[in-house]
Amino acid sequence: MFMYSAMTESEANQERFQLLKPGEYDAVIAKSEDKVSASSGNPMMDITLHVYDEQGTPHNVRDFMVFTKSMMWKVIMFANSAGLLKEYEEGKLCSEVAIDHNVRVKVSIEEGSEIAIDKLQGKPFGTKYPAKNKIDEYVKKEDQKLLLKLEEHDPFEDDDLPTF
Repeated sequence: MFMYSAMTESEANQERFQLLKPGEYDAVIAKSEDKVSASSGNPMMDITLHVYDEQGTPHNVRDFMVFTKSMMWKVIMFANSAGLLKEYEEGKLCSEVAIDHNVRVKVSIEEGSEIAIDKLQGKPFGTKYPAKNKIDEYVKKEDQKLLLKLEEHDPFEDDDLPTF
């Protein structure tokens, strides 16, 4: 037997759809799979990130890294953020090398789109999918270091106050 905290259905649904506020967050590549895009036939990485909120709670956010000329900007930002630019430049960036790497991401909220008529399954016409978090961009490594330096600065280090 294992331990868990029982919830009401309402609490469980609230937890299920709890979204991160738009902003910048630390994340880890928890899962990634190399695939071919069903809509375009292009190679892509189907990535699940654990994005950590202010309390350190991970939120699963999915992102799709499609390897096309028009989306290469995002692939480069991802590789830079994950410390995988060398692998990108050598043509070796793939799910296998990306898993477990830390990144910093800018997250937004994407409103749910209307459910197609053939997928309503008894739900009323006009029903929408729930809103979800979306990765807008990956923060470059050099910008991450700047953020860390700012956070580590002690504003009182120059004070001439005596220590006790």
